[in-house]
Amino acid sequence: MSFQYSSNKYPMKQTGSKNVGYRVEMLKWSEKMDLLIIASDKGEAILYRLKWQKVWQLAPPEEGLRIRGLSFRPLEKVMAIAYSNGAVLLINIENKEEIHNFSVKSDIRCMNWTDNTTEISVNGTSGDAINNHTTFLPPLPGLNSLSSTTKSSEYNALKFYSKQILNLLIIGTTSGIINLSVFGMLPCCEMNLFRMLGLRSDDATIKDAKMSTNFLQMFVTIEREGLLELIIFENDTLKRFSTSLLNLAIKHAHILGTMAYIGDAIECIIEAWETVLLEMDNKLTKYANSQPQGSISADFLELLMFGCTSPALEQFLLRDLTEKGLKKLGNSIELSYSTIQKLVVKPLHTAICSVFFHLNSLQGMIRNEYYYKPLLGDVSNEALINCGSFLIKAYELQQTIDTSTRDFKIFFRWLYIVIVRLMDESLPEDNPSVTQQEINYLAEFLDNFDANQEQNEDADSVVGEPRRKFNLERVGQYLEDKPLNYPSKVDATNQWAKLLEQNECLKSCSLIFPHNIDSSLVQQFNQLKACIDKIFKIPITFIGKDFKQKSILTLRNQEVSEAFQRAVTHINMQENDSSLFALLESDNSLVITECNKSSEVRSVRLHFGEKPYFKPKLSSIGELKFRHVQFYSEALLSALLRAQTDEGHSQSFFLQVELKKIRQQLEAIPFVNAQTVTTSSISSGCRLINAYTLIDEGHLRPLEGMEAGLIAVSGPRNLISVVSESLKSIRIYDMDAHEDEDDLLDGLPHQSSFDSSRDAMQLSQ
Repeated sequence: MSFQYSSNKYPMKQTGSKNVGYRVEMLKWSEKMDLLIIASDKGEAILYRLKWQKVWQLAPPEEGLRIRGLSFRPLEKVMAIAYSNGAVLLINIENKEEIHNFSVKSDIRCMNWTDNTTEISVNGTSGDAINNHTTFLPPLPGLNSLSSTTKSSEYNALKFYSKQILNLLIIGTTSGIINLSVFGMLPCCEMNLFRMLGLRSDDATIKDAKMSTNFLQMFVTIEREGLLELIIFENDTLKRFSTSLLNLAIKHAHILGTMAYIGDAIECIIEAWETVLLEMDNKLTKYANSQPQGSISADFLELLMFGCTSPALEQFLLRDLTEKGLKKLGNSIELSYSTIQKLVVKPLHTAICSVFFHLNSLQGMIRNEYYYKPLLGDVSNEALINCGSFLIKAYELQQTIDTSTRDFKIFFRWLYIVIVRLMDESLPEDNPSVTQQEINYLAEFLDNFDANQEQNEDADSVVGEPRRKFNLERVGQYLEDKPLNYPSKVDATNQWAKLLEQNECLKSCSLIFPHNIDSSLVQQFNQLKACIDKIFKIPITFIGKDFKQKSILTLRNQEVSEAFQRAVTHINMQENDSSLFALLESDNSLVITECNKSSEVRSVRLHFGEKPYFKPKLSSIGELKFRHVQFYSEALLSALLRAQTDEGHSQSFFLQVELKKIRQQLEAIPFVNAQTVTTSSISSGCRLINAYTLIDEGHLRPLEGMEAGLIAVSGPRNLISVVSESLKSIRIYDMDAHEDEDDLLDGLPHQSSFDSSRDAMQLSQ
């Protein structure tokens, strides 16, 4: 069977074909670059160029997860990937580096970005003003030089927001929750759709969720009891506070990036601290386990005061520790403490001060009661107090490191002298002696130098057997999420501490940040994170409660086979500020619906009836059926069709239909509480159109040698991809190609980075 065409209005040139070694679960084109992202049945996301040059491959965060959504943010180099456990990752498409992650705590059904492209004037300005208020903040120092593991090189998430465009990520879950977040980072709405409709999660499934460009309407498509329903919600708050929400999201992104940096800095500190303990714990704990409880400190103090030692301690010093081992251990501890000190003094201090600046800015924004008070409330003062306490704790840790470094240097220098004398050898002439002041420090250090008991949780040990562990240093307790075992002592000579103790009113003043003596650094960090999360949860309830159901469009049709996958596609029409939907409810029923800014609905149902006599070329093919549809642009609808002949042969076709023809057939649906389209009666308000009459014979393109089942289109890039019925073969077509034009990427067959001329040009925009 063949089908001939002559029109060249919508040319198609195949630019690539690939048999992949996995099943394609979904795929999307980037509108900014010639890039195709594919989700495999193994939960992997694979990014390809136009000629199948693999850019990168991203494994799922956990084994066994499946990808539920792929979406490129319009005009940006960012994409969102949603997984079956509710996790959502924002990825830099240049290098697959994670920008942000969060969880909606439920399996995800759909995920889309809004396609608004209008810039919002922030503080009366535009362009680079998005970052002007951070001009004088010092840059966050790099962490990679201070860590053995690779850390992110970019913590400024606003690098990926080159334009002041309010953009929302919309997510629908299996539990019926609609989640909205600005930039995919600031949660601004959490709407329980099923509760509003009186449904259970077993009764319905969210198919799609989109929003109009003016943010006044949200359209949610659900499937229940075999029916498709398009539900229209309205919300005035989102549009009214759009500028405020953009400013708040910018501030939130700055804080979120800086807090992520602090988290990585603390990880680096913990990593350096564990290096300190690794060898020391192995050597000294073994000795502690061989001695009676409470005898370790006494043995070392006796050695310090009287110069005599027990046989066990002497054996430990000469055989287990040794002179060379002592030097190695001392150098390792000094290096590790030096690294920790560098991390606390520069990166940690700089980042905390940056967060403090941004929280102060939020407190200033609250003073504008009309624009920001409803979005922020009064909780930022609590966050400021916690940030101040966190900074004080960082200073305390810095002092503890100084003290520990001093004590360890004295301790190891003294032990070296002891070991040399026990070996009956003479000390080098340049070996420094221990001063009286250092002996005082050493005596205090050794006074706490004893073993404590911890429950042994090692699988190889006897259950309940105590584990002996040296308390050699005080830094590690700051890096655990629990109160300090050995809080720092209050300096009796500190005049500020005396002033606060003598003046209770001053001590309880909200302008003076409290010093939480018993809290660890990690505890203070977690408290600050909780306070910041509390601030940015207010927009969720404030905006979410304003969504009101306007109408429901119910599509009633004949039964659909379980194998048929219903599809919903949407596009915002700029010319009349309306939203256009294509709802594929069966292989012979496609409903086109338009909703204007007043929520008035017009619809038409397309079906394949008798072939018109005035289109003889259509007679040479079998009966056409719908397989998949997507909007190509505001002017065109793309459709994947399949023809079945009487002999049982089938042929796949690709079709571009002019929307102008369809929109001319739309008829208004009378406004009632439940707007209904039925197939039983045309008088119900929905016109029934024979799809054959809308098909231009020259626009129907056969897909030779392929049983097609799925398409993905990109009108801005003039590209389409067609996936086979088996989901293991993909073809790419250039819709703006001519037979004599050179392929854009022919000269770059081995390129795997973002250096092609077309992509490089787009990335620089």
